Amino acid sequence: MNLKKVDFYLDWPGSKNIIHLRRFITENLMKKGEVIRWSIEDIKDSVESLNIKKIRIKAVLANPVNSKI
Repeated sequence: MNLKKVDFYLDWPGSKNIIHLRRFITENLMKKGEVIRWSIEDIKDSVESLNIKKIRIKAVLANPVNSKI
């Protein structure tokens, strides 16, 4: 089993309700590998759009799909 630490920003559209944020994050992480653990490190307003937040995610994934995460 390979484990990999990842640290990246995820665009969170304002149309997504806060109640669905956990699902939104985990669905995006599962595309990259099996999720061991994750956390939100930071949330910023997007420079490109007023309706998008940039969420900084740190996670540990097992068997990552590709190494360019």
